[in-house]
Amino acid sequence: MTQANKLQTLFKDYFGLYNPSLSKGVALLAMLLDSTLKRGELDSAFNLLCGEIAPYLQDTSSTEEKAEIFRLVLFDKLKFKINSLNDEKQLSLKQVIRTKNTTSMFMGALYLLLAENFHTPAFLGLSKGKAIVCFKKEYNFPNVYIGLNNNGAFITDSELSARGVKQELQILNTKQIIRYLLSNLIYLYTKQKDDDKKQFIQLLLEN
Repeated sequence: MTQANKLQTLFKDYFGLYNPSLSKGVALLAMLLDSTLKRGELDSAFNLLCGEIAPYLQDTSSTEEKAEIFRLVLFDKLKFKINSLNDEKQLSLKQVIRTKNTTSMFMGALYLLLAENFHTPAFLGLSKGKAIVCFKKEYNFPNVYIGLNNNGAFITDSELSARGVKQELQILNTKQIIRYLLSNLIYLYTKQKDDDKKQFIQLLLEN
């Protein structure tokens, strides 16, 4: 079986699942974008990132504190940057962790992976074309919304109301997130006039 056929089968199986894990989808995306990727490399890269965050969470319990620590470590300490898509490496987990450069949607996916690792319920939504992470709070407290285009800053309730975010927020499931990222690749390959890669991604999306 060729690498292309293998990827096509893997993506078809993934999209055929009722509720596949986001980590598996992100791993498939990394395999698609890096043919030299070796077993265990993604886990190693992600574990190193988690290791940067873990010490700051040892005495933390509140959702707001966790969200703020994610922001401080990712954006202030490690200097992650959100940019428009101009390189496929911006959607490959290993490369994103290495270069600290990605898109808002992939950063949203990274937030969800981190939230899951640190046992913090969260979801990723889309409103007015912008990716927004929401950390769910317990005991009927308001959720904590994060604006990824603003370096992980909180979005206040008044801002949510003024911008109509809550009314228009589309909550994305894992398959929708991966399909969105694949669609981003179609946009990139169209811009780069790489028809072969574009057609292959379209084939994956037909699954």
